[in-house]
Amino acid sequence: MSTVNKMRLLLLADSETERLRIVEMLKNIDYIRLAGDFIDEEQTWESMERSPADILLMGSGRNGERYAFAKKISDQYPHTGIIMMEEELLEETMHNALFAGAKDVLVKPVDPEKLLNAIYRIQQLKERTVTTKQEAPQKKIRKSELGQVYTVFSTKGGVGKTFVSINLAVSLAKDPEKRIVLVDLDLDLGNAALALNLYPKFTISDVIDDIRHMDSDLIESYLIPHESGIKVLPANLQPQMNEFINAEHIRIILEALRESFDYVIVDMPARFIETIMPALALADHLLVITAPEISSVRNTKALLVTLKDLNFPQSKLRIVLNKEDSRGDIKKKDVEATLNKKVDASIGLDYRRVLSSLNRGVPLVYEYPKNILSKNIDKMRMQFIQDEPMKA
Repeated sequence: MSTVNKMRLLLLADSETERLRIVEMLKNIDYIRLAGDFIDEEQTWESMERSPADILLMGSGRNGERYAFAKKISDQYPHTGIIMMEEELLEETMHNALFAGAKDVLVKPVDPEKLLNAIYRIQQLKERTVTTKQEAPQKKIRKSELGQVYTVFSTKGGVGKTFVSINLAVSLAKDPEKRIVLVDLDLDLGNAALALNLYPKFTISDVIDDIRHMDSDLIESYLIPHESGIKVLPANLQPQMNEFINAEHIRIILEALRESFDYVIVDMPARFIETIMPALALADHLLVITAPEISSVRNTKALLVTLKDLNFPQSKLRIVLNKEDSRGDIKKKDVEATLNKKVDASIGLDYRRVLSSLNRGVPLVYEYPKNILSKNIDKMRMQFIQDEPMKA
């Protein structure tokens, strides 16, 4: 990074000892210019008023007494990236820091390498934000109404939930006038990016870091484009980061996405957890994926009972039967009889093609559009689009 592009950093330490230690540490970072180092909030505020810094590295104070100051800085100077230093990295401290406006949280004593990574992440965020604003005039303008949310769910693994999510998204993208985004909310085992042969630089955790300033333009800078035309928001690469994600975060993300995308496809985890409930609440279509197996159909029946207990609108439910085999013992009519509900779409079975598609990261409907499964997915897509006027 050149001298011209050096990032201006302001330090607000919790103690004189901490101040001296970090000042010494920052001397070794050649692309940082220390604009001021204080242990006093008033001096820090005055420095910000004279010339806002790119980064504010600050301690949270005794018992979190400086969260209010961080929020004041974040509200007044939203382009300043706040890095908070905490005594312990607990769920409560992480939550408080993020909602006070912090874009990253470090544990004391601060590790130099982790500080470098935090500064680099903020620098990248600034570059992405600038790029997004520059490209905004060329952005395809959507209609005024909100986009449709297709939530893909099952309480049993192995039924092809991610396969359906990916291929439905790519099928929808066949209309060049529509904007499609795939959101991987399988926070435990999400592999949508891998199944699309994408190696994410940013995941949902990066979005959470900037959640207080999130809008439909900013969130686009975190999405990964796929050659099929869809964009992807991947799940975390490190599952332990999921403990800092809550339902409000998910609501903000989905509402921002449906403001600028025609279709938001959500790949859910195979279980009910409070965190992802907004994906059910905001769904225009809830695709319940099942397979012609006794355990899968039983799980689906239990899921339908639970959804009814939750007062989920039955008109939004869509039963999708995957892996149906004409030679199998359980037929579509058997599934319908057990569930006491019609199957809205059947996809079929082609183990060799599906496995090859997932292993190579190429969606089936993209590579083999004439395949019977691809045709069935396209048929499902067209059928669901016809149902869209039911939106409340």
